[in-house]
Amino acid sequence: MGQSVKRISFHHSLRFKIIIGLTALLTLTLTTLFVIQYFHHRNKMIRNLQENVSPHLTQMVNDVLKNAMISKNLNEMKYILEVVNNYPDVKNIFIMNRIGKVILSNDEQEMGRTIDIQDATCQICHYRTTEALNKTVIYTTPRGEKIFRNVNPIYNRKECFPCHHPSEKITGVLVTDFTLKNIERQLQAEVKENLLFLLLTILISTLVIGIALNQLVIKKLQYFVEATSFFGRGDFKRSIDFKTDDEIKRLADSFNLMAKTLMEKKELERKYLSRIIEAEENERRRISRELHDEIGQALTAIRFNLDRIDKCLPETSTMARERLEEAKTLSQQTIKAMRRLSMDLRPAMLDDLGLIPTLRWYIQNFSNRLNIDSQFQATGFVGKLPPPIETAFYRIIQEALNNIGKHAEAGRVEIFMEHKDSMIYASVTDNGKGFDLDKVLRPESKERGSGIIGMQERVSILKGHIDIRSKPGSGTHIRIEIPCPKGSENDEKDTGLIG
Repeated sequence: MGQSVKRISFHHSLRFKIIIGLTALLTLTLTTLFVIQYFHHRNKMIRNLQENVSPHLTQMVNDVLKNAMISKNLNEMKYILEVVNNYPDVKNIFIMNRIGKVILSNDEQEMGRTIDIQDATCQICHYRTTEALNKTVIYTTPRGEKIFRNVNPIYNRKECFPCHHPSEKITGVLVTDFTLKNIERQLQAEVKENLLFLLLTILISTLVIGIALNQLVIKKLQYFVEATSFFGRGDFKRSIDFKTDDEIKRLADSFNLMAKTLMEKKELERKYLSRIIEAEENERRRISRELHDEIGQALTAIRFNLDRIDKCLPETSTMARERLEEAKTLSQQTIKAMRRLSMDLRPAMLDDLGLIPTLRWYIQNFSNRLNIDSQFQATGFVGKLPPPIETAFYRIIQEALNNIGKHAEAGRVEIFMEHKDSMIYASVTDNGKGFDLDKVLRPESKERGSGIIGMQERVSILKGHIDIRSKPGSGTHIRIEIPCPKGSENDEKDTGLIG
């Protein structure tokens, strides 16, 4: 029975699932590496600002301011702060005394402002202590700007003693705020470049994975799918061969070995089944002849004796004549039933006249008995066929017509047979109610019968092919192909048509 390989939609295919899985894994890996690289680079830039730029700049400013502070030259000190403030990354720079009062700043509004050590920006470094610390810290302004702050204590020295008591450890602190805008801007530019690179990498990788997967795996698996589809039709001659020596090659070798084993088992089953069917047909033939020759003759003799008794009875024996008439009717019905049973078991004319005349007779009786319009056409047949082929076609068509009579509720059936090019083609088509073929063929189905299976087995024995197509409301079509070389016929050509 024909089966076709159903196409799987791409989003349900193995190729799609593997590509999605590998792409997701690749995306996750690259994204993780990208995030790690981003934060590593960011920390490296900030660490460079913290370890190199900020301390050096602060120390330089501190050294330059020393002379100006000793000489109390306020203008020179402001000038120095202005010069430093023009540095690209410097946001602000100011000097506080030891009590937190801003004594020098470029921003006039900041002058004289006292910064409480409890301020959040101070507590990052001065948590629970008032000790002056040389610290760096990153904080966010109310406007959302990230600031890198470097706090450098100004220690009391001998040259500062004229203004500051020698017991004072520090005289103030130099605070330098560096904006991280440039760093953030640079990082954002790098993020965009890396994102573009990431997308391009994923796209190219997906394409390469798809092509490689198709060539190395999917394309090879399709050979297995096609081969198994032939297995489903009972064709085990398909073999799969790959040049590469890998796991799929070993799978193909195992597959071929399995196919060879199944083919050998199938040939063995065909031989046993052929012998069983042959024995069954021989037994049918024997029983049919015994019914016809022995029981039939006995019933005929009984009917003849009943007729003679009827003639010998006096006219006054009304009761006896009624019983005798019933016996004659019963004997006649029994003879007809016996003949019908004999023909169903094995019609003698199949052995005597051949397949085509027997089918014509059987189809005509089928049509008359069930009042179903039938048409039978046979072309290309010359004489009788080999007995196994004649028996197989007769039983297959007999089973098909029995199913039509029992289940199809059909009003018309067409049977066509042709012997052409060493092949015999046959088809049986009805306009009945049809049936769900897949449901009927399921092993667990209650509607599963032995009729279709029997037809498949008979065709398989003769190395032929049977295709059954049906669906509810659309009738049923059966097509059979069996190899049969011409030259075995020995009678007249038969192209009979009945209808």
